[in-house]
Amino acid sequence: MSKGVLIFAYNNAFDYVEMATAAAKLVKKFLDIPITLVTNSIEVTDPVFDTIIVQDLGESQFERVFNFGSAKEKVVWHNQNRSSAYDLSPYDQTLLIDADYLMFDDHLKYLFNTNLEIACYNRVVDISGSNQLQKGARVGFPGIPMQWATVVYFTKSKLAESVFAFMKTIRRNYLYYSTAYNFDPQLFRNDYALSIALQTLTGYNIKKFTAIPGQLMTANTTVALAEVRRSGELIFKWQPKHDSKFLMMRLRDTNIHIMNKRTITDPAIIDQITNFAV
Repeated sequence: MSKGVLIFAYNNAFDYVEMATAAAKLVKKFLDIPITLVTNSIEVTDPVFDTIIVQDLGESQFERVFNFGSAKEKVVWHNQNRSSAYDLSPYDQTLLIDADYLMFDDHLKYLFNTNLEIACYNRVVDISGSNQLQKGARVGFPGIPMQWATVVYFTKSKLAESVFAFMKTIRRNYLYYSTAYNFDPQLFRNDYALSIALQTLTGYNIKKFTAIPGQLMTANTTVALAEVRRSGELIFKWQPKHDSKFLMMRLRDTNIHIMNKRTITDPAIIDQITNFAV
């Protein structure tokens, strides 16, 4: 069976193709499997991608406000095409990851040796110690448990096909589902679409669906990735609210979702990731 990684990257105020390229180099280092990029850009020349699919963005778009510590920035947000992952993937077994998800170990490789048809994380941990991501990990109010779309493993199977087809239905009828599940429809969230689809089709944890063991390690938007060392050690720093001091943390051998887009597109950080991935 063919296996590979799928990454979506649509540029806006941030260079998502550059992020995806850095993420792909880490995938090659730790998983050593083919990678497909789905993008709206034809100016992708890095050979790290085995396949490039150029896809029109369409007319729908949202605006998202990022909170980078004391600064806020509003950008156009293109994230509505993730539900086409099943149709676009050229692989029998696919690991779908966000462009800002960085791999520093190979533990996700085990998914390709399971009989699971679809899997994702259902728990998240913020390395800053803030519990806000997990505390708010529900779809609507009172809400259903969140299933995170940052990392999704799926196979060419009836269940996975049905989940992604249902996500398309949710995307097309987002206002209806926002009313039914009592959440704000102003920003489309793939996490919400995936959570609703999985709950409806499996009730969670039946029909070969299970969560990826462990937690989705995340650095929130206020946390900066300060350095990627040749040893693979990651240095993070952030400034807690109402505190004049910065806190720092060192991590290694850990995959992590970097939400601070400024950090991950810093040329120095991109170079450090590239040098480590060689």
